[in-house]
Amino acid sequence: MSGATEDRYPDVFGLAQGVDAGGRESARTEVASRLAELPHRAVRLSHDIPASAALLDKVAGAI
Repeated sequence: MSGATEDRYPDVFGLAQGVDAGGRESARTEVASRLAELPHRAVRLSHDIPASAALLDKVAGAI
């Protein structure tokens, strides 16, 4: 990660000590609500890149 800001995963373990991804709370809420409307799929990927890519292609085609 580089630049003036960092991209980060949600701080599920509280290790970022209150540092968030920035932006307005209303914007984060709007993004979260839009993401929640998308279909949810659980997939298990492996280190076999071609097989994982084929699986993702299959899942994306079904959405």
